[in-house]
Amino acid sequence: MGGHITRYIQSNHPDWDIHGISRSLPVWNFLPGHEQIAGAIEFHQGDLLNAARTRQLVKEIDPDFILHLAAFSSVGESWQKPVEAVLNNTNAFLNVVEAVRLNNCCCRIVSVGSSEEYGIVDPSQLPIHEDARPRPANPYAVARVSQENLAQIYMQGYHLDICSTRSFNHIGPGQRIQFVVSSIADQFAKIAVNRGRDSPVISIGNGSIVRDFIDIEDVIRAYDILFTNGKTGETYNICTGKGHSIADIVRIFSEMLDISVDIEQQNTLLRPIDNPILVGSYEKIHAHTGWEPHVSIEESLRKIYSYWFDQESAKI
Repeated sequence: MGGHITRYIQSNHPDWDIHGISRSLPVWNFLPGHEQIAGAIEFHQGDLLNAARTRQLVKEIDPDFILHLAAFSSVGESWQKPVEAVLNNTNAFLNVVEAVRLNNCCCRIVSVGSSEEYGIVDPSQLPIHEDARPRPANPYAVARVSQENLAQIYMQGYHLDICSTRSFNHIGPGQRIQFVVSSIADQFAKIAVNRGRDSPVISIGNGSIVRDFIDIEDVIRAYDILFTNGKTGETYNICTGKGHSIADIVRIFSEMLDISVDIEQQNTLLRPIDNPILVGSYEKIHAHTGWEPHVSIEESLRKIYSYWFDQESAKI
């Protein structure tokens, strides 16, 4: 996300100074012209879990806008490392808002959360609206609910200017294969590049779960418009309003690429608890800002496949 948002701001807000904070230098080689994009930011090496360092950086930068993206972001990995997931996501955000408060920094904070906060939802509630009660069903989701609660406390108690998102499953080129759509695209790319040598089998976890997949370009437009048009204290779904099962994603790739495959369920990819279906409503953000998604699932999947095909072709 960092590379994609930097490219977007560079193109759409050329007068903005962009600062980035991370533990390590950005590696954005999934983007065309990545060296120029990385050069567009003033990079600050720092760990947001270090409260003193975070406070120092916020004081130096004195930002007008903060987009809080740093996170332990994989639901699957949060089951394997629950303590790390919860402490990282909660404490990193807490250190950021504390730094803003203690430095008396006047800025808009966009706190990025997740659709996973909703937990297991009754189908009668679909599509999910923001007034649905959060029922987190995995360690990652617990941390995101905590983050959103902290945002409300700092907004109400300390009068910080914060709006939050519950972002649904965003997808795009460069996403790690720990995320399901990227994993499926990578597997199809391997089959295409090594046709005749690799068995046409796609390994997935639970193929029946349904998610609201949204293209990263649409997500970035939403974050950008929330900088200026989002309402303080509000939480917004970032979604498409359409659901696709994991098996649907395999089918779309198969038809798009004219590659017939078998689907193999890997039990190691199954989670102790998995939300059967998460599909959101973007009615609220549309009403407040005019935002709506533009990129179709087919277009999004084609871009992701092209990225992985190029990666696999370069290995030959």
